[in-house]
Amino acid sequence: MSLLLMLMAACAPAGGRDIQPQAPSPGIEAPPGSDVPPGSDVPPGSDVPPGSDVPPGSDVPPGSDVPPDITGGAWRIRVIDSAGEEAWSFTESDLRAALERPTVLPPGMPGQFAHVYSTVNNWPTARFYAAEGYSVAAILMAAGLYETAQTVAFRSDDGYGVSLTREQLFQPQHYYPQVNEDEAGAEAVYPIIAYRWREGVSDLSGIRDDNPCLIIGQRNPYEHTNPAFVENISEIVVSDAPCEAWPPATTFPKPGLIAAGELVKLQHPDYGLVKIHYTLDGSEPTMLSPMYNPSTYRPELNVPLSITGPTVIKVLVCGYGKSDSAIAVFEFTPQG
Repeated sequence: MSLLLMLMAACAPAGGRDIQPQAPSPGIEAPPGSDVPPGSDVPPGSDVPPGSDVPPGSDVPPGSDVPPDITGGAWRIRVIDSAGEEAWSFTESDLRAALERPTVLPPGMPGQFAHVYSTVNNWPTARFYAAEGYSVAAILMAAGLYETAQTVAFRSDDGYGVSLTREQLFQPQHYYPQVNEDEAGAEAVYPIIAYRWREGVSDLSGIRDDNPCLIIGQRNPYEHTNPAFVENISEIVVSDAPCEAWPPATTFPKPGLIAAGELVKLQHPDYGLVKIHYTLDGSEPTMLSPMYNPSTYRPELNVPLSITGPTVIKVLVCGYGKSDSAIAVFEFTPQG
């Protein structure tokens, strides 16, 4: 099994840097029994408010500049293949050594990368992370699994985790300075396992050594990526099986005749793990269409649709770990 990471990388975008190998400086699967809502970006068992940069269990007051108790680079991550076998196990020094060997990365993918990342959590609140780390593509190449990977699961040592499809990992991602507003000033970024990072800062000078964390960019300035930021990664599980699709949404009440002004709820069996996008004008919904369920924590933001005239609702379900659903179409005709 080749342990080579790739060194020939595309030029880094403005505002970030593609890093040469050097010595290091000195978020959706809650565990069973957890009371953390599915899709939450608050680690299981944590009483830390959403958006806090204080690690779970830390006695550092929120907002403090005192670094958390971290491993100082003494971490190891296992990469597991579709057969359940360990394809590779690596430390930061293993990655650095592999990067020193001349070989080729997938087109446009760096080996190491540093940049500011924009994100939105499930409150929903816009946030920034400054981060430096190793690209997920380089790690999968080193494990010999990049070409066949269809779904990749990232798991922390406390049981929290997230799965992403190949498309979700390697579609173009961006940092948006105007996150949650518009695409102005967008810069290309890449999914990384960060070993130096910090939440709540928008300058690379603010980063510090920390436990490995999956950090990904946004495919649009409104995408809720923060629940996929998995801290303390201990295992990466790679599947070569074709990705499943999310089941389509349903409505309550069912389509057909309803009372004028009646409210229609959009429903899904995995409501906390997905985002539901819809249109009312007959157009096909996309990830940029209105989001029906923007918040895990504030149900008052998830507002049913009032039907006052003949209405066609088209609904798309998106979520990490599976392909988008088929578009569901519901027709309502109010009476009275």
